[in-house]
Amino acid sequence: MGNSSRILVISGPTASGKTEISFKIAKEINGEIISCDSRQFYKEINIGTDKPSEPIRREIPHYFIDFLSLKEEFDVYKYTKLVFEKVKEIIFGNKIPIIVGGSGFYIRTLLKGIFYLPPELKEKQKEIREKLEKGNTEDLYEKLKRIDPEISKKIHPNDRYRIKRALEVFELTGKCMSYWQSQKSEITLKDLGKVYYFILMRDRQQIYDRIKERVEKMFKNGWIEEVKNLKDKNFTEYLKLKAPIGYNEILDYLDNKICFEDLKNLIIKKTKEYAKKQSIWFKKEEGIFINFSDEEEAVKKILKFLKNG
Repeated sequence: MGNSSRILVISGPTASGKTEISFKIAKEINGEIISCDSRQFYKEINIGTDKPSEPIRREIPHYFIDFLSLKEEFDVYKYTKLVFEKVKEIIFGNKIPIIVGGSGFYIRTLLKGIFYLPPELKEKQKEIREKLEKGNTEDLYEKLKRIDPEISKKIHPNDRYRIKRALEVFELTGKCMSYWQSQKSEITLKDLGKVYYFILMRDRQQIYDRIKERVEKMFKNGWIEEVKNLKDKNFTEYLKLKAPIGYNEILDYLDNKICFEDLKNLIIKKTKEYAKKQSIWFKKEEGIFINFSDEEEAVKKILKFLKNG
């Protein structure tokens, strides 16, 4: 396949305009879109995941949207295998693959690889997770510093999730996470073609305004009714585990734990915090940063870069 094939990755924080921009780019360069938004994989959750509209998806093929149930098990390793096959297929059809989404870890895995956990270790993984869950965050961090000083420097002492993950990797494999991160996986996106990784960066206040507008629109489109229907169909536990910001908060609203105005403000607040975290993550990535104030400007900058690059 070689490096003559072009592969685009378009990412950035939530509400930065990835859907509209990638759609316009795809029309200009004969592209097809691969979703890299882990919440859009699930067919049961729609309004709160802000999926591309039906007309957009009819005009340009979009892959890995609505292809899973919340009840199904899925992970980043399965995702990368599916994406690599789809990228090859799109390139073989003389189209340009455009990977679009805000799931930074998934994108990093596509670009840099991830180690594979054999199925026989899955049961052991469950036991280890239960044991780590009982541990005090401070004690777990001290343990990580002893086991893997290199990775501990990259993790905040209060980041319980990442601390547990790093310890889990060590206990499962006998090797620390910094070792695994130094290993190249069998294949990465860069082995399939020349990758252009565009990171969309808008003014923070503009992002916040867009978040507020989008949340208001989601409620008008029947978000509460969607969650109520899923609750009635016994999806509550799956929503708690896998659904994005808003779904658990609406479940609390349906249980009369919060009033509507507080619900709306809480979702807006949490989404803004999430966008801020994403921005911090993406600023550390090795990509082509596209600073812009409207979609047309971003599209022109990306097309210009592709023409000159």
